[in-house]
Amino acid sequence: MKDGLFLFAACWLLAKVEIHVEGDHGWAERLPTWRFGPSWYLALTNGKPLTGYHLFLTGFLFLVFHMPLIFLPFSWAVEGRVLSLFFMNAVVWDFQWFVWNPAWGVKRFVTEGAWWFKKRLFGFPVDYYTGVFISWSCVRLFCPADLQRWTAMAATLAAMTAASVAAASVVGGARFEKRVDGRGRHEPALPPIERLPS
Repeated sequence: MKDGLFLFAACWLLAKVEIHVEGDHGWAERLPTWRFGPSWYLALTNGKPLTGYHLFLTGFLFLVFHMPLIFLPFSWAVEGRVLSLFFMNAVVWDFQWFVWNPAWGVKRFVTEGAWWFKKRLFGFPVDYYTGVFISWSCVRLFCPADLQRWTAMAATLAAMTAASVAAASVVGGARFEKRVDGRGRHEPALPPIERLPS
């Protein structure tokens, strides 16, 4: 349970950071970054181009998730746990971006969808099902003794996600930030911090 709570907290914080970076426009749509998206690549990624932003952020997170290997000897069991958490993180973090983004919310996400998720199943991107399956597979292949722990973690993440959706529907992302215009810029709901004279 505690790994599920910890992972959820990390996912929620990552989502909030990305909401402030990307605004309304996901998948780095309006960020000053390079994009790689030939048709063969888009067919492999459910319509998402590779961006510099995502390449470097994902690489950074991959290293962060592997930090335990600095202190532990390498084993396939540890690697399986790390990869399992990494892939589960990608799913929960991404969904929290939609849940808490003032321009999106769950209703719009389920009914309209996002251009960077071409294929959907039961209202959710197939990428989510794939990520959860890969997470489970990493545990099943490399540390099958942890399957019960993985199931408890997944249940905790599902419960925390449900609670987050309920909280966002009451509080809403707009409580912390209000829309200024349609270009994805936000203005803090609180007054700006005054700068001290230098």
